[in-house]
Amino acid sequence: MSQSDTQIDSRALSATPYIWNILAIAVGTQAAGSIVSQGVYILVPFWREAFGITLASASLAVTVMNGVQIATMYSFGRAIDTYGERKVVSLAMLGMALAMTAAAAFAENLIVLLICMAFLGGTYAAVQPGGTRAIMRWFPPNRRGIATGFRQAAVPFGTMIAAAVLPYFAVRYGWHMAAWIGAGVSLFGALLFWGLYREGNMVTAKAAAPLPLKTLIQTVGKEANFWPVLRLGIAMSAFQFTFTAHVISYLVDHFGLSIVVAASLFAATQFAGIPGRVLLPWLSDHYRPSRRAHSLAVISLMAAGTAVILALLPTNVPLPVVLGVLVVLGLFGIGWFPLYLLEIAEAAPKSSIVSTVAFASTICLAVMALGPYIFGLIADNFGYEFAWAALILPVLITGCQLLPRRASLNSDSI
Repeated sequence: MSQSDTQIDSRALSATPYIWNILAIAVGTQAAGSIVSQGVYILVPFWREAFGITLASASLAVTVMNGVQIATMYSFGRAIDTYGERKVVSLAMLGMALAMTAAAAFAENLIVLLICMAFLGGTYAAVQPGGTRAIMRWFPPNRRGIATGFRQAAVPFGTMIAAAVLPYFAVRYGWHMAAWIGAGVSLFGALLFWGLYREGNMVTAKAAAPLPLKTLIQTVGKEANFWPVLRLGIAMSAFQFTFTAHVISYLVDHFGLSIVVAASLFAATQFAGIPGRVLLPWLSDHYRPSRRAHSLAVISLMAAGTAVILALLPTNVPLPVVLGVLVVLGLFGIGWFPLYLLEIAEAAPKSSIVSTVAFASTICLAVMALGPYIFGLIADNFGYEFAWAALILPVLITGCQLLPRRASLNSDSI
């Protein structure tokens, strides 16, 4: 890869304790954002029941949230490259708090809810690329794998908290209370990042303007693994987030579980993803440093294979078996993302790291926005078997295409 990462001041590399403080701030902010954004997926069954609508219609909340992210992600990326992550991420998380406040206070029908989810998606678009910029800014190359792993572990950690907490409050007090909790968590994330994160004088080329989109695509497209990795990332993004949106409903409908038990199993899946997002990149960096893309393909195929097993389980299977399959699926189906993110970020020109991540994320978001709705349509009309097949096949195809490839050797790999 080009390794056109940010140049880091030599004094910063000696400030090891401080970079871990930065990581803690990034992890906390990402976890807060994930509790809120992933909470939307978890609340889909509650909206389905509250508004008396179909699964596909309830899934429009996810589709709209992700769809508006598509429209705003690249613009936020360029804004972060230009103005810095502290201002943009903090303001965006404040916007998330306002969106959830509006949902809690005014969303009494699907239309109003979708408007709120659109605003939520538009503001959440800054959180993921902004945190990536923080890692690339502060961490030396030989520590980015573990740092990215820890930060990305905040996503399933936040989702696990949402799965464990939001259904309880939604059942006991109504889904509006769950939305109020989301508003408070978003506000906490905004205050945390604004109050504690500092950008410092870390980037010697900070004044360089982000590349225009056409030039950026031409530049990163020269990297041998960029497009194959991006295609697999698209398939895995659709896989992970459609699974997130529908697994609770699937567990309820297929295995006859209560919604609270199903949500608890989903929380266990997210819990398994936390060590997955740390352990898998650590293993790749230490034992297969020159084959990161190959490792990504293997992990993705493991996730797809486990999903096949879940789809084929009979309805009367013992609950511990379901739990075991979900734990394995969480390990690989969630743990894949740090390797993908590093492959994309390290291919980027140093002036356009966030723009590159945002460009790749925008494409992924396009299928993420459509995935839950299409899965719901297929499940409503043809059954879950066909819906699972439509979700798993793209991962199998793109993963096998990348499997024979050897990831290009990085000069600064561990």
